[in-house]
Amino acid sequence: MAKLSNSSRIISGLAKYDIHTFRDVIFHLPRRYLDLRYTDEFKMNTNEKVTLKLMVTSAPLLIKGPKVAIIRFTAVSPRGANYKVVAYNQRYILNAIKPNMEITVYGTINLRFLELTVIKLFPRALSEAEQIVPLYSLPSEVGNHEFTRIVQKALKNESVTSRVPLPLRDKNGLISLNDALKRVHNPLDMNDVFDGLKALKYEEGLEYFIKLLLIKRSNSELVNSRKTIVNLKDANEFVKSLPFKLTKDQIKAIREIGYDMNKETLMYRLLQGDVGSGKTVVSFVALYINYLRNAQGVLLAPTESLAKQHYDTLLTFFKDFPLRIELLIGALTPNAKTKLKDDIQKGEVDIIVGTHALFSEDVFYPKLELVVIDEQHKFGVNQRNTLLNKGEKADLLLLSATPIPRTLANVIYGDMDISTIESFPHDGRLVETVITTSPLKNVTSLIDKTLAENRQVYIIAPKISFGDKTNVLVLYERFSARYSNLVTVLHGQLTSEEKDAALLNFKNGLTPILVSTTVVEVGIDVKSAGLMIIYEPHSFGLSSLHQLRGRIGRDGKKATLCLVSDEEDNYKLEEFAKEDNGFKIAELDLTLRGPGELTGEKQSGMPGFLYLNVIKDLSLITKIKEDALEVVNNPANPHYFPLLKLINDSLAKE
Repeated sequence: MAKLSNSSRIISGLAKYDIHTFRDVIFHLPRRYLDLRYTDEFKMNTNEKVTLKLMVTSAPLLIKGPKVAIIRFTAVSPRGANYKVVAYNQRYILNAIKPNMEITVYGTINLRFLELTVIKLFPRALSEAEQIVPLYSLPSEVGNHEFTRIVQKALKNESVTSRVPLPLRDKNGLISLNDALKRVHNPLDMNDVFDGLKALKYEEGLEYFIKLLLIKRSNSELVNSRKTIVNLKDANEFVKSLPFKLTKDQIKAIREIGYDMNKETLMYRLLQGDVGSGKTVVSFVALYINYLRNAQGVLLAPTESLAKQHYDTLLTFFKDFPLRIELLIGALTPNAKTKLKDDIQKGEVDIIVGTHALFSEDVFYPKLELVVIDEQHKFGVNQRNTLLNKGEKADLLLLSATPIPRTLANVIYGDMDISTIESFPHDGRLVETVITTSPLKNVTSLIDKTLAENRQVYIIAPKISFGDKTNVLVLYERFSARYSNLVTVLHGQLTSEEKDAALLNFKNGLTPILVSTTVVEVGIDVKSAGLMIIYEPHSFGLSSLHQLRGRIGRDGKKATLCLVSDEEDNYKLEEFAKEDNGFKIAELDLTLRGPGELTGEKQSGMPGFLYLNVIKDLSLITKIKEDALEVVNNPANPHYFPLLKLINDSLAKE
């Protein structure tokens, strides 16, 4: 098999974007295109970007300034216009061109002086195939020209087959998947890009919406005719007894959940809200309603740290009520675990909080009727079903702190009912977001100020792996050298005891600087944390950055999020810094994201769309959903059966 590259720099760089094979390469699409088609000189406007074919009429002259090197020469166009060409800090031009050479210049035109400021210069006329230049989202170690060469190699070595049934391809005028990839990577014009993307978007969307329809139908067939009906007035009295007042959105969500829990059909509801909007309290009330029907409830968290936090909060929340609440995690001693599983099987535990240990084959729930899953996107469909099947068909409440507007939620989460919390139980948090570059001195003043206020500092690394300048261990060493005995580290490869110790020392201020991976993204609550520094923020989705931002300023005081980026283009981060509403950020995330920019989305609740944009492609999505319904409604159709079987098989494995 042909290798991606002979360069370890390129291979390790592409690995950051999960690009390991030629197949990964061809499905990593350009984020945008540079249009270098030649400009009509009679249609130019001053200060706009143009591409001109010119003949050099004077040798380039270097003018050295104190901070900049300026290169000037003259050139004439085929129409006879004489241009003064100027380039800044592009010394290669001195040796690249000479008089009477035909060149192509892409730059900004000043029509008053017929001066052309160079952005890119090519020492030749461009062929038609060179005039639409794909620009890729890439790690800093890999240049666009290097990746383009790898793409051409991959297109020759890799072939793919469309899964879209032929009748639907014909109906929608779709080109083949192979042709789509070739046109997107090597377009002659923007029509090629449009046709290629349409085929890729349709392919992706059809599988997604068929899967949603199959899940929704499966859920609608589930009933529990032996449910105990709860008098919701009792739940209302419980809410009134709480020492704080719930928002209207929280009360509405509780009402929707309560009605669902009293239906014969099983609840399959998503509760979404911004960080700090009070979803956890609503889920606790749902667990109380479940207790009123004399049933068991479980609360599933993605990490042991969050499970322990939920457990402690539940104990406080229900301290005046005779509920038995227990924590089931892998870190329990064998004896404690055996005793707890025994009590659960006897029906003596009302609420069980835990992680994947709740799935274990030797855990039996005699009266499980409610499953609450925090950060639902962290768990696969099959994991959810494994837990649900441990009960007599239990209700399911999923929590997500990646909120999206209802119209988009209906598209993305079309397989479930949705409750949304938009308001906050308080005035919110004051978090300023700043962007800086990587020199240590750019962040130490922020750290010093935060420590002087007796507040804590998060330093977030994008990964654990060795070899990168910003992996969690390198950052730990760097900041430990500067802040001796004040720094602790947290990542997924530590033992439970090491994680607990790190978090405890961080919370109590013994080591007020925590260098961590994104394990702190979900639910970690250290109210006095006043600063978060995130390295390589471009590797996260905006919604993930917002989740992380939600970890600071929880004491009501002003806090700072510092994004450390050495990228040239920080437009997304700048837009993110202006906005603090989770719903708007999620929409911004989807609006700004181009094809192939999935980086970081695995850490958020967004759908795994590489190509479809649920905002820009709504009309196409409507057509795809109609076709998905046609496929699901006609399972015996020989054109549709192979795709249905493939998707059903994948659902069984999730």
